[in-house]
This record gives sequence, structure tokens and C-alpha cells, in this order.
Amino acid sequence: MDHENDDKAQVERLKNQKRQIRQQYRELINDTEANRKELMEPSNNGLLENVDRANKLYKSVFGTHEATLDAKLLVMSADLGMQKAKHLRMGQGGFDETEYVTRLINKMGGHDVENEQQGLDWSKIGRMAVKWTRRVPTMDFMLGPMSVEHKSRNDTRRKRVVRDPNQMRKPQELKEDDIARQENETTKNVMQISHILDQCEQDRVNLFELVINPESFGQTIENIFYLSFLVRDGKVSIAEVDVNNPDDSLQDDDKTEPRDNANIQPMVELTEVPTAEDYQAGLLKKQMVMELDMAMWRELIEVYNIRKPMIPTRVVKERLDGKWYG
Repeated sequence: MDHENDDKAQVERLKNQKRQIRQQYRELINDTEANRKELMEPSNNGLLENVDRANKLYKSVFGTHEATLDAKLLVMSADLGMQKAKHLRMGQGGFDETEYVTRLINKMGGHDVENEQQGLDWSKIGRMAVKWTRRVPTMDFMLGPMSVEHKSRNDTRRKRVVRDPNQMRKPQELKEDDIARQENETTKNVMQISHILDQCEQDRVNLFELVINPESFGQTIENIFYLSFLVRDGKVSIAEVDVNNPDDSLQDDDKTEPRDNANIQPMVELTEVPTAEDYQAGLLKKQMVMELDMAMWRELIEVYNIRKPMIPTRVVKERLDGKWYG
């Protein structure tokens, strides 16, 4: 029973001690905040006194709350000290050169008007400073090499290039007849794909059989690019269709699972261009990102047995006529 009473008494003493330390810290913080202007004066040593009192209080700190108050006081004191140092100016109450030299001369004996040859007794100043400077010199390491080789800088001056006027050529002057206008290839190829779909006997065409060119991987990518314009304008649609049951097409929002023997293929077909009323009724535009590399391109050629492209191979024009194309 006595042991429990002692523990309670010790806990109570610790609480009282913490409470007292916090109160003293708050008093220091309030005094520092209230006397901010006075502490900023050059001749005022209040900041040093506050820091000294805080150091004594910190010896009794053993809790986070008290340490937080100590840190707050330290930050406030450091801020005031920085502002005080900024306001210090030479000769404005901080340091007077004339007064310092006068006191220094008086300390060393002063000037004797009758004996002009008498000098100043510097030994007095030496005896005053000896207690601050009398210490054993320490051994230091030498940094850097013993000797430095100075490298001579080579003077590299560039010679001025003198061009021979006879070898200089004038820019070629272009006339209107020298510029051959290229027709819009993109519009032409988009209309070609639309015409191919329109002339197709079937309503739906397999996407890969339409765009893949077994003779050129580059033109296969171009065919997909040109087809995307028709899809964007709503003239063509791409849907996943079970070729075994062509009447059943899978929509993006269709949650029904396909049959076990279903053969799902991406099919392309011409559609009517949607109107503004269709979009107001809830029709949404959808996008698709398609990945195709050369390995997949070769595999699709073999899987679909594509030997002849539906979109004819475009002939690359050889520009050997000396014309400028724009």
C-alpha cells in the first residue's frame, strides 16, 4: 500500500514539475514577444539573458511538450538575433572607431607632448591578449601537391576563311512552272477505301483482310490510318461479329458471353453518317488503339492467307524530273 502511495506521489511531483517548466517557458516566450522592440536595440542584452535562462530550463526538460516550447523560444530568439544583426551599422551605436582608438592609446600610455620620441607600450595590450592567444599550435595536414606545374596555354587562333568568289554559287531561282503541286494524297486514299467498301459484294469485310498489304508493312499502317478517318466521320463502323452467326454482333456494353464454338472477327461495314439528333439521343463516339508490329503483320498474312491486297499497292513516285513538289 505504501509503495502505491509513493508511486502516486512521484507521478504527481513529475506533473507539477512539468507544469512549472511549461509555465516558465510560456513566460519567456511572452516576454520575448512583448519586448521585441527593446530586444532589437544594439545595447540591449536581453536576447542573451533569455537564451541563458532557456538553457537552464532545458536541463529539466524530459517531455515532448516542454521540448516543443523550448524549440519555439529558440526559433523566436534566432529570428530576433538575425534581424538585430541586419540593423547593426558601423558607427551607429554598435561600434565607434574613434572611441576605440582613443581608449587603446590611453591603455598603452598615451601620447607624451613633452617627449615626442616616447612610443606606445604594446606589451600592455599583449599581456591582455595573452590569455586568449596562448595556446599550443596544432599539427595540420598540408592540402595539395608540393609544387604545381603551370600548364602553358596554347594560343589556338582560327584562321579567317577566305572564300573564292569564283567557286561560290548563287541560290537557284524558282519560277511558278518549276513547282509541281501535289494533290492531297490523304483525301484521295480515304475516298479510295470508301469506294472499295461500296463496291464490295458483301456488306461486311474482315478488318485485317481489308487493310493488310502482304507486299508492304508500311502501306498496311497507312491503310489503317486512312480507314480511321472514315470511322471518325461515322461513315464506317468496326464491330466484333461471330462469323458463324453474322446476325449476332457483340457490342461493348453487351455482357453476354459468346458461344463456345463462336468465331469472333473484327468486321468493317459502311454506315449512315450520324446526325445531331442521333448524338442527342445518346449515341457516343468511341476510340480504339490498335497495336501492330512486323511479326504480327506476318502472322496475320499466314492466318488469313492474304496473297493479294484489297487496297491496291500505291506506287511511290520517283522524283527524278528536277521539279520541286509543294
